[in-house]
Amino acid sequence: MRGRSRPDLTRASGFRPDIQALRAIAVLSVLLYHLWPNRLPGGFAGVDVFFVISGYLITSHLVREREKTGRIGVARFWARRATRLLPASLLVLIATAIGTLVWVPRSLWEQFFAEIGASVLYVQNWRLLFDSVDYLAADNQPSPVQHFWTLSVEEQFYIALPLLLIVAMWALRRLPWRRVVVGVLVVATAASFAYGVWLTGWAASQAYFSTLTRAWEFGLGALLSFLPALSRRAVAQVVALLGVALIALSTVVLSGEVPFPGVAALLPVLGTALALWGGARSVLAPVGALAPVAFLGGVSYAVYLWHWPLVVLVPFVTGTPLTTVEKVGIAAVSLVLAWLSTRFIENPVRLSERLLARRRPRTVALWAAAGMACVLIVPVTGAAVLRVDEERAVTATQTLLETRPDCFGAEAIDPALVPCENPELDDYPLVPSPQDARSDDANRDACWSGPDETVLRVCSLGPKTGYDRHLLVIGDSHSNVFVGVYAQIAEERNWRIDVAGHGGCYWTDALIVRSTQASTDACTAWRGEVADYVAEADDVDAFVVTHSSDGRDADADVVSGMVSAWSARPDLDVPVIAILDNPRLPADTIQCIEDDPDTAAGRCGHPADVVMHDDGQVAAAERDPNATTIDMSEFYCADGTCPAVIGGVVVYRDGHHLTATYAATLAPYLSDRLAAALG
Repeated sequence: MRGRSRPDLTRASGFRPDIQALRAIAVLSVLLYHLWPNRLPGGFAGVDVFFVISGYLITSHLVREREKTGRIGVARFWARRATRLLPASLLVLIATAIGTLVWVPRSLWEQFFAEIGASVLYVQNWRLLFDSVDYLAADNQPSPVQHFWTLSVEEQFYIALPLLLIVAMWALRRLPWRRVVVGVLVVATAASFAYGVWLTGWAASQAYFSTLTRAWEFGLGALLSFLPALSRRAVAQVVALLGVALIALSTVVLSGEVPFPGVAALLPVLGTALALWGGARSVLAPVGALAPVAFLGGVSYAVYLWHWPLVVLVPFVTGTPLTTVEKVGIAAVSLVLAWLSTRFIENPVRLSERLLARRRPRTVALWAAAGMACVLIVPVTGAAVLRVDEERAVTATQTLLETRPDCFGAEAIDPALVPCENPELDDYPLVPSPQDARSDDANRDACWSGPDETVLRVCSLGPKTGYDRHLLVIGDSHSNVFVGVYAQIAEERNWRIDVAGHGGCYWTDALIVRSTQASTDACTAWRGEVADYVAEADDVDAFVVTHSSDGRDADADVVSGMVSAWSARPDLDVPVIAILDNPRLPADTIQCIEDDPDTAAGRCGHPADVVMHDDGQVAAAERDPNATTIDMSEFYCADGTCPAVIGGVVVYRDGHHLTATYAATLAPYLSDRLAAALG
């Protein structure tokens, strides 16, 4: 080991058994967390361990190359990274894509194939980040390639770091290059950490996947490569053991309830940095040399790749949630697949001169592009099949909506027509088809503000002038599922219906706490815009409101918040008409339907007393002298059960948002009840 005045680059360049031990700890933490999250709630911190290790090793390599050759060979560096990472990752992605085709319901193909494509291109983290702020995609089911977000962050780091160092050294070429590199890394690391802390407090779901909020973890590892080595073994031992203790502590005290990464990420990140600093001369080195630990550390990358697709896909194969035996089996199979892919795919490709070892960067780039293109064929083909099916389903839906056969949709459950039976409906497929149900939405951008938006958007349906009635509709997404219905009612009755909707927000004076601070603040600001708009609404015959119960009964604060907001309307003689919320079925309802569409009507329903919740609007209406409610529950539930399919129509597109098709079959009933409420 070198003296205190020089960085420990020699050890960083050679085999470090202590790093193998850290890799084993990291991948074991992630594996156990994904299989038994309640037993190891903070096991996801293993990802942060990998980030610090990558920052340390990659920076050490780049600096060592700069010392030896006077330059950083970007193309060759990227080629080496590609030969190291792509063979195993592309193998897992093609296997996962094929598994999706074979076992996954088509209703999930669009999401899964889109994420597979994003993973091939190493932008999965940004895909997940944008989904996390998309109100309709935020509840997406975890895909079998969701874990590729970490690999995407790493690849983006591998691209950005050498470019950053080269530009900095060129721009400040009059200064000693080491000082330039350290200075740039310090500034970038500090800026990333500060941004991460801020964004975690503001929007944790975005911060979790962002490259910009994770860069400081790599940066700390990078700075560690410049830190003088510990010359005293006793000190190194204490430092390394303290680091391991912090990593272990993070796997226990952290959980999904703790905002992350933010300040909480300091626990595993600093722990890893300390373990690396003292690891080469600590007990970590002999532990990492033990055969089982060395094996796990050596295949840790492949274990990480293989285990998560198995966790997601096996339940689709068995049709049941994972059992303890299956979880143990997944762990064992992951190790076997990791060894096989490392031994026969990864190592030969990157080490054999007959394959890609020492090939020119251009050659490696061409082979990498070809491999990525081959993997993309599967999701692209799957997407093409979905498009064909979607066109057929749209045609069938339009035909049924135009012909309106007896007992179609809500009519099948109309109490005045029970029993309503039409055998001819058996000749048609379910509409919308389960795989297209998720996109069966009549909402319009002009009527809608996203979860993080403060602007009030109001669309106007029906005639602009000469209308008989003027209604203002205010609510969240459970209100805006009726936009198509409102448009139909407006045209048929010569009404003007204005609609204002917001993701997860409705007309109330009570504080609505959303999943992020950004969404919470946006909702508050939007409600202020609503209050101002309502105060100037002097040409309105009624305010129509509805909102999601969020799967729980409303408390007194929810009721009082609505009463307070409604009382601020300029003319209290103008009625408030509250449409009570629909049932909230499980999120996997569409998959249940797709398992056997013919029996879905009875099989995928749920007891009304379980899925119906009090949204508080009845109590609020009782406290407002000119408010009334419309209860549509008889068109959602009958005989104590709320079906997922009614009259040949799939009722929900995700468990709690009505499909536009089923909502359209409610139009005549809602139209009559609105007219009655208006007197």
